[in-house]
Amino acid sequence: TFIVDKRNLFFLIYIAAFVFSIFAKSWVKVDNELTDYLPETTETRQGLDIMNKNFITYGTSRIMISNITYPQADALVEQIGEVKGVDSVEFDDTEDHFKGTSALYTVTYTDEADSEVSEQALEDIKTLLSDYDVSVSGEVGNDMSVTLAQEINVIMGIVIVIIILVMIFTSQTYAEIPVLLLTFGAAIILNQGTNFVFGEISFVSNSVCSILQLGLSIDYAIILCHRFSEERENLDTREACIAALSKAIIEISSSSMTTMSGLLAMMFMHFQIGFDLGRVLIKAVIFSMIVVFTLMPGLLMIFSKWIDRTHH
Repeated sequence: TFIVDKRNLFFLIYIAAFVFSIFAKSWVKVDNELTDYLPETTETRQGLDIMNKNFITYGTSRIMISNITYPQADALVEQIGEVKGVDSVEFDDTEDHFKGTSALYTVTYTDEADSEVSEQALEDIKTLLSDYDVSVSGEVGNDMSVTLAQEINVIMGIVIVIIILVMIFTSQTYAEIPVLLLTFGAAIILNQGTNFVFGEISFVSNSVCSILQLGLSIDYAIILCHRFSEERENLDTREACIAALSKAIIEISSSSMTTMSGLLAMMFMHFQIGFDLGRVLIKAVIFSMIVVFTLMPGLLMIFSKWIDRTHH
């Protein structure tokens, strides 16, 4: 009853929390190296530590220019080599480097692959070769975390479209859809904005947890929505919302315990990415429950008239 009657207070709290989360999202420190999560006792971790202690792995790129003659390609070797940050350029007249009308250069930089020096050098090379048909491969300028984040954004867009289509055909009323979307969105924003409490998280957790949160906790909002529709058949809006929330809290809490138990078990993996994913997702499930329990009842009250009118 308190949650339903004080819904405007909860709206104000959530508005403040959203603003805070948007700013706090930039505070999250992201570790882009999966190898940092290997246990110290593994041979792979020990081997990497020894190698990094004794050697520097310089960044390299393979740069191919298509539709070029050999004399033109050979003349570019010196120009590429003069770019600041380039240590050496490998190129000759063998088929390993020139075939048909395509030239392949192996460029070694003066610093490691993820350094600003190497990345800037690659950008300068691209500018130098801007008049040619160029293809580039290699670790330099190819940040896996950025690529994953971009792909996740596309996947999230596809998931949202699929969810909307599914809800259109399976919901009892069309006005449920904005209520569910606002609830899901609020939980995701709050979870992302509070990841800074862990100090540092992996780029995997930073990228995929939003989609996993949606998959793990979408049922919570659907349970409350269906409960509200059932109670609305015999009660007015306020009483129906109170009764639905009272019953749904027990069901959703029980459901969440099984989910969090599985995530807690994952945190005991020797590969520490499991611990990182587990803690972020447990927090995500908790936020999803809190949002369903405290924000969604107010949304149901606001949209109740449209919910009644858009049955199908």
